[in-house]
Amino acid sequence: MATDKGRAAVFFGLYAAMLLYGLFWVRLSQVRDRVESFPLFYALIATALCYVGVRAYLVLAGKATGRWDPFWVAVDLIIISGVVRLTGGIDSEAALVYFWPLTTYAILRRPRGTILVGLASGVLYVAASWPGGLAPEYVDKVSSRVFILTVVTVLATCFARREVQRVEEMTRLREQVALAQYRHRLSQEVHDGIQHYLVSMSLRLELARKLAEKEPARAAAIAVGQRLMLRQAADELHYLVRRLRSPVVEQHGFVEGLREHLTMFERRSSISAPLEFQGTPVSLPPDVEQAAFRIVQEALTNAEKHSRASEAKVLLRFDPGLLECVVSDNGTGFDPSEVADEPGVEGGFGLPSMRQRAEQAGGEVEIESAPGQGTAVRFTVALARQNQEAAEGRRDDQDQALDS
Repeated sequence: MATDKGRAAVFFGLYAAMLLYGLFWVRLSQVRDRVESFPLFYALIATALCYVGVRAYLVLAGKATGRWDPFWVAVDLIIISGVVRLTGGIDSEAALVYFWPLTTYAILRRPRGTILVGLASGVLYVAASWPGGLAPEYVDKVSSRVFILTVVTVLATCFARREVQRVEEMTRLREQVALAQYRHRLSQEVHDGIQHYLVSMSLRLELARKLAEKEPARAAAIAVGQRLMLRQAADELHYLVRRLRSPVVEQHGFVEGLREHLTMFERRSSISAPLEFQGTPVSLPPDVEQAAFRIVQEALTNAEKHSRASEAKVLLRFDPGLLECVVSDNGTGFDPSEVADEPGVEGGFGLPSMRQRAEQAGGEVEIESAPGQGTAVRFTVALARQNQEAAEGRRDDQDQALDS
């Protein structure tokens, strides 16, 4: 988060520096003679500096999310077009600055946005450089420059698409590496734990079999003595089953694992996915962590595939004895009653899987959506009952150990 704010601060610093440089650039001899009105140019630069200041405050204070991006780029293009108009129109070197928002969208891995910015830049450039008639010299110049802008737009779009594919491949690779590491740790646990108990029991029972004819009392004692070893193996297996969680959650914990997943999701999809908290975070039972993580994961995947959203906010609300996890997007929405709700049905949104995970954790999932109004996936679970069940399970284990 601090790194993102640092990069944003550098961006706004460069933006302001570019505008201030315009005050020097406009006084150059080859530019000064083309300026239509110095007062209008200075007023435009002053307005642009105020805009940059307001935008920097909103972004760095976290009050502006990804849904503001179309507005920002529209203002940027209007400022560039105003500078072009006031500094010579078709002869203004300021037209080169159109490449800035174009390449920015490409770097952000937004192919569709890159195309739209390229089209908007071409239209605004023609409007800003329009001399009032179709003189042959103007047509030649504007045609060649729009052609160059088109070529750059195509190249930037190809770059953006390739970056999207690269991030997806990196995400899959990281997940595979995390899964391989998790399986390795799990196999070590099985080898050093359960396998040890099973091998020991096998050897002891084999000894009891050999002694059964000559020393039946001793053989019986050896066989009966394996109850404790068997119970220890069962406890070890129970522990491993409870650890069968997402490798990300297992490695980083629920909250940090969720943060990492949201960061990778934003890079892969270009959808803003802020994480918000209400209440004081508490320690969660493993099955609740697993269910919440997978439900958030599925809801974000749906937002990426189906909603055309620019933001998918994740809210974790910790009330006394209650966890509420909400994933809400600003996408196109849908009618939940019309969506296939059976496992494996084509076009389904994974709703049965989310509901099943919620039920297994002792909670429930609600889907709130309507066409044109976005979607909210809400997972709630009573933590008091979860903690009580966990405590009862620990007491049972202790009772079993005392009985042995």
